This record gives sequence, structure tokens and C-alpha cells, in this order.
Amino acid sequence: MDVKELNKSQLILLAILLSFITSIATGITTVTLLEKAPQSVTVPINRIVLETVEKIVPAETLENRENIKALSKEQKQLLEDLKAIKPLTVSLYLKGDKAKSINDKILATGLFLGNEKVVIASVVPLPSEGQVYIIKSVLGEQIVSKVTLEKDFTIIELSKVKPSVTTTEKEEVKPIEETPKENPSTNPATIQ
Repeated sequence: MDVKELNKSQLILLAILLSFITSIATGITTVTLLEKAPQSVTVPINRIVLETVEKIVPAETLENRENIKALSKEQKQLLEDLKAIKPLTVSLYLKGDKAKSINDKILATGLFLGNEKVVIASVVPLPSEGQVYIIKSVLGEQIVSKVTLEKDFTIIELSKVKPSVTTTEKEEVKPIEETPKENPSTNPATIQ
């Protein structure tokens, strides 16, 4: 039988058969090559395969919708309040060194307290020699000029100078003033 004698449906079936045989041969060849390849090649390929496997999540049914409760008035108000203070939130970072490929490290989060102050809800360690703290917010980056430690929180004063891209860090940053709050019971001036 000659290929020229086949009709359209037979040609389509032949094309499907050839593509099926080709895919099986490709799969067998790939598996064989991966078994013989060194680990430095197979490990990244296996990671990619494992990460690209999709998880099947069942669609939401009417039964699941009935179990979902509407938000109460208090929950709605809390959600609105959180949306309102989002622009006031800030993050305190330890400035990294881009020349050495060191990223900024987040230390804490807090809220603006006036124009040039930030309150952090935890006690933040004072920076050591050469370390620079910066505040990142919707306003951009701002340099920390003073750190005041309280009993359960930290107040940070911001520098009026914005970080400059053209100068080096040592030129643009002044040392941070450290003012740990004294405990009134140990300060002799406050004891009566």
C-alpha cells in the first residue's frame, strides 16, 4: 500500500499514530538520559518539575458558601481602621551594603508619631559602630538620626536629610544619638 493511496481520514490517523510514537520515544529517551546524567544536572531539573506541579483545589460549593459568615459591624470597623492606618505604617531596616551584595535587613515595624518621629512597638537594639538604620514607608527611605529606648517600645527620630544616591553612606549619614531612658527608681535625682 502506498501513502498516496490513503484518504484524508487515514492520513489524519497516521499523523496521530506518528506523533504518539514520537512522544513515547521522547519520554523514554529523556528518562534514560536523566538516569545517566550527573547530579548537578538532575537536581535543578527535578526541582523545576516538582515546583511546577499544580495542586487541584476543589471549587467552592454552595455548602461551603453557607458556612462563611458575614463580617460583624465591629469587624468591618476594624478592617476600615486598619485600611486607614496603612499609610502610617513604617518598617525599620538595618542598611545593607550594595557593593558587597548585602540586602537591607528588617528589624521591626511601627507607626509615624508626628512628622519626624516613629514609634516601634518593641525594643530595638541600638546600632553598633558603622551600622545605619533607615525607615521605609510610603514616603520612601529616611535615615534614623536618634534612637530612644523606653521600657516596652522604641522612639526613633528621623533625619531631615533624605538618603542620596550620588554620595557614599559615610558622607550622608551622621552617627545615631543613643538615649536610653533611665529608670526613675535608679536615678538618684528622682528618688525622694
